[in-house]
Amino acid sequence: MLKKSLTLACLTCLALSTTMVSASEPLKDRAVIQYMSADILLPDNSMLNVDMSFDCGSDFSKTAMIITSDAGAHLLATAFASMYGNAAGDQVLHSWNTKVNASDPRKPTFLVVTPPENAHENWYKSAIPKSVTKTLNYQTSSLTSDDLEVTMPIVKPYCGSRDHIPTVSQ
Repeated sequence: MLKKSLTLACLTCLALSTTMVSASEPLKDRAVIQYMSADILLPDNSMLNVDMSFDCGSDFSKTAMIITSDAGAHLLATAFASMYGNAAGDQVLHSWNTKVNASDPRKPTFLVVTPPENAHENWYKSAIPKSVTKTLNYQTSSLTSDDLEVTMPIVKPYCGSRDHIPTVSQ
């Protein structure tokens, strides 16, 4: 079980390794998403189109991950619990399973994970404690939340209301 948790934690760290490069700047060896449009099937069988701009200055410019399902929320919660303690994992599931506002018609459609506000370009490298690296090299080691001295990524729920304000680049 520890091996699974450590693997999930490492996968989450790797997924969060998005650099702080503006989405409008191409990378040397990788394409960069600038814009996404999604058709969302609502509980009443109607469709809603949601546009997401990843340009610098938009709400989604620092997106590292988008969680869109129960399985994704549980995967992220397991990784967060392993890395930051059970309360962090519980908070991910709470965000997924709870309306943002009591008056919202539904629970969030997706969660957006971004690096912490004070993250720097190499933040993700320091987020993997040496004990995880040793475990991945098949050496016996234990991992506790005390091994980690990093600020948690931000998990924000979206699209649980009918009001969708377009994201405008500033």
